[in-house]
Amino acid sequence: MPKHFIDLQLFGEEGMAETGDLANSTAEAPTSDGVATETEGQQAAPAEDEWDTLIKGKYKDQFGKAVSDAVNKRFKNQKNLQGQIDAIDPLVRAIAQQYGVNADNNGNIPIDVLMDKFMNDNALYEKEAFERGMSVEDLKQLKALERENAQLKRETQKTAEQEEWDALMQQGEELKQMYPMFDMDSEMLNPEFGKTLAFFKNSNLYSDPVRRAYELVHRDEIMSGAMQYAVQQTQQKISNSIQSGMARPQENGTSQKAAGAPTALDPSKLSREQIEDIKKRAARGERITF
Repeated sequence: MPKHFIDLQLFGEEGMAETGDLANSTAEAPTSDGVATETEGQQAAPAEDEWDTLIKGKYKDQFGKAVSDAVNKRFKNQKNLQGQIDAIDPLVRAIAQQYGVNADNNGNIPIDVLMDKFMNDNALYEKEAFERGMSVEDLKQLKALERENAQLKRETQKTAEQEEWDALMQQGEELKQMYPMFDMDSEMLNPEFGKTLAFFKNSNLYSDPVRRAYELVHRDEIMSGAMQYAVQQTQQKISNSIQSGMARPQENGTSQKAAGAPTALDPSKLSREQIEDIKKRAARGERITF
């Protein structure tokens, strides 16, 4: 089972309600004339070298802490697992001694031999077999069948979880086409992303939980980029409109503009204050015309 899938299950258990409130309170950002839609497919993302610059510069401390936390968590899990093994070791050795199973040359108890001895101990089944009106052999076969079914169920669950994770990874690869900086491993270090992804995945309301989670968690960054894109598009449209007007052929008898008619603005002659004012108006969704 993928490690991140285990983390995702934990996120789902711990953060379902919290992320639900976040999702309900944050609707998809309204668009103006399709700006957000265009941004998703057309907005350029920083290149890989910019990512390296960020994690080695501006976000060096945050990235280092995220990596350190992930490493510490992994070692903590390993330490807890070793603690559990050490705790049950005396019990295993006591049972092995009872069944006459000796340790090997390395001092380890051969678990498969001990398991075979334990499962074939009729004394373990006699009382239950009597109470259920069965023979010991029939009960042993029934128990063996129950164990096989349980094992099959666990394996089936692991397969389903692997398939789910593979589907999420595929969504992640597709999301890179829209947001090249997206990285599943890096995002899974962020508890907020993990909880949000678990919420969307478990809700079964959306076919693209990875994109939903990423856009919700990084909504401020994405909207900032969308606004910047909208301003750039508006500036481009203004420039194109002006250029188009300048290039339009004159009609017969109109070699010169009528007296008093307003002339088109020349972008190169706009003051800094005028440019900033146009940007703010465009960011508010105002349609700029000349």
